[in-house]
Amino acid sequence: MSDIGEITDIEHGEGGGQRFTETEHENLGDRLQSSCAGICIGFLLFFGAFPLLYWNEGRAVERYEALNEAEAQVTTVFDPWNISVANEGKLVHFSVNITNGDSNNGGPTDPIFGISSPDALQLHRQAEMYQWVETKSTSTTKTYGGGKKTTTTYSYSKQWEDYLVNSYNFRRNNRGQYDNPSSMEFTPETFTATSIKIGAFDLPQSLINRINWAEEMYVTLDNITNVELRERTESYDGGYYIQSSFDSIVSNSNIDYNYNDVTTSSSSQGDGGAQIGDQRVFFQQTPPSIITIVGVQNGATLGAFVSETGEGGEVLLFKQGNLTSVEMFDAAEEENKIATWLIRFAGFAIMAFGLYLVFRPIEVFADIIPCVGSIVGCGLIFMAVFISAILSFVTISIAWLVARPEIGAIVLCVSLAVIGLCAFGVKKFGKGRKNDEDDANNFANGGGVGGGKVVEAVVPVATVPTVMAVNEPPTVYALPEGQVVATAPQQQPYAYVGSAPQQQQHEPTVTIDEIEWHVAYLYVFNMSVY
Repeated sequence: MSDIGEITDIEHGEGGGQRFTETEHENLGDRLQSSCAGICIGFLLFFGAFPLLYWNEGRAVERYEALNEAEAQVTTVFDPWNISVANEGKLVHFSVNITNGDSNNGGPTDPIFGISSPDALQLHRQAEMYQWVETKSTSTTKTYGGGKKTTTTYSYSKQWEDYLVNSYNFRRNNRGQYDNPSSMEFTPETFTATSIKIGAFDLPQSLINRINWAEEMYVTLDNITNVELRERTESYDGGYYIQSSFDSIVSNSNIDYNYNDVTTSSSSQGDGGAQIGDQRVFFQQTPPSIITIVGVQNGATLGAFVSETGEGGEVLLFKQGNLTSVEMFDAAEEENKIATWLIRFAGFAIMAFGLYLVFRPIEVFADIIPCVGSIVGCGLIFMAVFISAILSFVTISIAWLVARPEIGAIVLCVSLAVIGLCAFGVKKFGKGRKNDEDDANNFANGGGVGGGKVVEAVVPVATVPTVMAVNEPPTVYALPEGQVVATAPQQQPYAYVGSAPQQQQHEPTVTIDEIEWHVAYLYVFNMSVY
């Protein structure tokens, strides 16, 4: 079983918190058990990636065809301030200002602060709370015998966050030392105008969440209509700073610690005087703007276009700016391409990760020697990625073959050609390595590099110096007919150099290795003589 060691290295971190380290030891048996259990998950991920990739290609083709069908039927409306009965049920395109149709009633309003923006489409409240935050960093090292040592460092600091941090999930919380409030008094929220107009039409409710432009809104204490809230609020950087009562609750408890970095003063807007539970609130508004929309005219509003087959999803395009119908559909097709490639990559990654989980017990077993396990692990990752890339390519090709046979056939041929080239390269590489090993063995056995291949070579007629020792008879080496070479003893101070008789040579059969060895010998010996 895994052994979680004691907490060590407790020290003070930034923001008044502590930092401590926890060490976990896992033996080879535990690692093999968990890796074998991961095989089931690996198979699920591996086989689940195939339908995902196949579905994605069909989805991309259907979306492409739906966009093309819609683009062929779209009609541009040049006066969106008048609703034409002739365009009822047709797919229309126009650019117009998007406005607040209920500005006379004050526009979107924050009911807590009483802040409103009469002409805005939306009013956004941004809220943050000063809280304890746990950060974690983990490092893993392998030990001899297949074990693993995991060192995790936890640190605690105070930060401004726009969501509630649950301190009950902290790894270490000494008697509530790092407690956060259980709720936020003010949370981020968006308030939308009751009526939003696009020319004479009402904006479809499904498009409200696609209004994504906003600007900062400066507010003062006078804008707060709640008197009690205004009394405990301070102006801060164009927004509000609200002190929390959470620190007073802590001070009345029997826990002997202090949340404050420094004593809170009337100018507690900075982090130096902030207390746990304090909040900052800012506001943003979405002003009117020009937009472009493509949709089916349905009375005083617009709906989505659906293809004749019902496939490819709904076509209801909406963007900020003045764009032509061609630009709108080009942007939609680009979004379809991006989504297709993201899902392709996700399917490939899921397949590769699943295959790695299937192979992982091999790596864990090889971790008996850590360096060997790391090398094996890299090889398994490469194998999983390589196999997944090929299978993903084939799956995508088959999906295209079903959806668009004329294109799918080309894609499938290309994928098979790539696979064939990869197989040929692997085979060639393996054959080259085998030849290198054979050459090394032949050279070690005196056969020379290449195994002493016999070729027909012409030996030129030349005068070869004949060197003879003065005091001792020479050792004569046999060369092709008419050439003689003799060696002198190593310690002879004198030598006589003469010439051997020349004769007309034929074309004998010799080996390249013999020529190379004799020429090299003559060159070295002559250099030693001269």
